[in-house]
Amino acid sequence: MNINSLKKPNNLFGFFYRHWISVILLIVLVALIRQNFIVNTFPADVHEKQLILENNLATNQQLQQENLKLQVELNAKSDQKLEILESMARQKFGLIKPGEKYYQISTSDQD
Repeated sequence: MNINSLKKPNNLFGFFYRHWISVILLIVLVALIRQNFIVNTFPADVHEKQLILENNLATNQQLQQENLKLQVELNAKSDQKLEILESMARQKFGLIKPGEKYYQISTSDQD
């Protein structure tokens, strides 16, 4: 028997024995390619998700503008309500703001 024939078997098992790391990495590569391109439909899925994201961003921007408009309206209404409340307090109870002077003008019917 020759020593070289024992070291290098010529069958398929010998090929896998010598290149086991390369075979494992090749199997992992094929599995990743299958997962990304076949199962997840990689390029189309990314494009679809990007369209959804752009749509959501546009919707959010529109809602923020509507919220700002409604906030301005709400502030205007609350300012108006405060003015009405202040007017009622002045007329009914004779209240004045700090720093104001109250003048009462009375008209007499005597001529």
